[in-house]
Amino acid sequence: MMKRNDLYEVKRQTRSDAIDKLVADATARGDCTDRLYWTLIYDFEHAPMTTNLKQLEEAGVQPQPAESLDAHELHNALWEVIDSLGELGMFLLHTNHLTDRALYERLTQQILVEPVRDLPPDAGVREFIDLIGGGGPKEREIYQRYYATPDERAQFKSEYGFEIAHESPIATRDGDLPSPSGDEPNGAPNKNGQVGSR
Repeated sequence: MMKRNDLYEVKRQTRSDAIDKLVADATARGDCTDRLYWTLIYDFEHAPMTTNLKQLEEAGVQPQPAESLDAHELHNALWEVIDSLGELGMFLLHTNHLTDRALYERLTQQILVEPVRDLPPDAGVREFIDLIGGGGPKEREIYQRYYATPDERAQFKSEYGFEIAHESPIATRDGDLPSPSGDEPNGAPNKNGQVGSR
């Protein structure tokens, strides 16, 4: 099996070569020759499809079914997945309302099996996966219950006419989650980031 860093380097070179070809083709037909433009076209339209699970498996990480793991094994498996996702440029937000088992199951059974473009780490793209989800009533309730500051809870009460009692989160892992250099742990994405609610 190819070493992780060697695999990433091959993917980086393949991506760079494909972008070079797009630029060369554009130049030949008198089209836009801006490399950043063609990089975005490649990343969003031409990069091969995969899943995050396949990317982890290529890197030597083999998440086991949650039901086959005891609490200690599952905790270690969860952090292996979290750290490996960080190496791939994917960062989790708002996980403290989930137990280790619930987070691991959501990652391995839902999030990691969704189709994604196969971009190598350090490709200038970072993804932030918000485990609260979208912005509906259930998601707002989770945020208010576990994450909102006193000021945010007061604003919520002012806007909606009721308040949601604050509860201590189930876990305390968010402060230890991987984050890109220069970003606050579990904070807002930087200018190259994209928040997802998978």
